[in-house]
Amino acid sequence: MLLTGTHTDIAGTQHGAAIGAIVQAGVREKRFSLRLEGIPPVSLPQKPSAYYGAATPQISLLNGALRYAADRNEYFSIGLGETIINQRTPLPNLSQVVSSRLAGLRIEAAYRHAYSPVHFWEATVGAAPHLSGSDHYAYSIDQPAVDKPEAAAEEDFAISWGVERANAEWLVGLRSIDFSARYVLTGEAGDRNNGGGAIVEYRAFLDK
Repeated sequence: MLLTGTHTDIAGTQHGAAIGAIVQAGVREKRFSLRLEGIPPVSLPQKPSAYYGAATPQISLLNGALRYAADRNEYFSIGLGETIINQRTPLPNLSQVVSSRLAGLRIEAAYRHAYSPVHFWEATVGAAPHLSGSDHYAYSIDQPAVDKPEAAAEEDFAISWGVERANAEWLVGLRSIDFSARYVLTGEAGDRNNGGGAIVEYRAFLDK
C-alpha cells in the first residue's frame, strides 16, 4: 500500500508518504465470516519542524470484524468488531517520546459484485466512532512521565477491482482513512490525520 496524507496538531500541518503492508486473514462458514487485517509497525519520516525537530512517528493498526451476509445472493454484508491503533513518536526538540494505544468498537459494511465469471469489484466502509486510551509522555530529561486520557474516532473507505485466478485473487484499488483525537480532561484537540492511497492486494484461499 502506498499512502499519502496530512497530520495536524498544535504545531501546524505536516505532509508525509509511506509504503506499508496490510496483512489479512479470514475464515468463512455459510453466511458468516471473520475478517482480520493489520498494518505491522511502520515508520513515517516527517519533515523536521521548528517545534518538534525531526520526528519519525511509528504506527500499527489491527481491525477485526465478524461479518454477516445480509442478502440471499451474499453481495452485501455488515460486521461488528474492534479497531486497535498503536503509535509511538519521538520528539527530540521536546526531549520526549509520546506513545498511545487506542481501542474501540468497529462497524463495517461491505459490497461485492461480480460483473463477469472472473472479474469483480468490492467496496468496504468502516468506522470506529469511539476509540479510547491514553497518550503516554516519557521524557529523557529529569521530568516525570505524564498520561493524558484520549478519545478518538476513525473512518475508512476502500474500493477495489479484482480478478480471480484458480485459488487466488488479485486486486487493485484505492483506500482512505480519517482519524481525529481529543484529550478527555480538557476537551482540546489532540491530532488529526487523514490520507489516502493506492493498494495492490493478493489473496490466497485454502478451501478453493
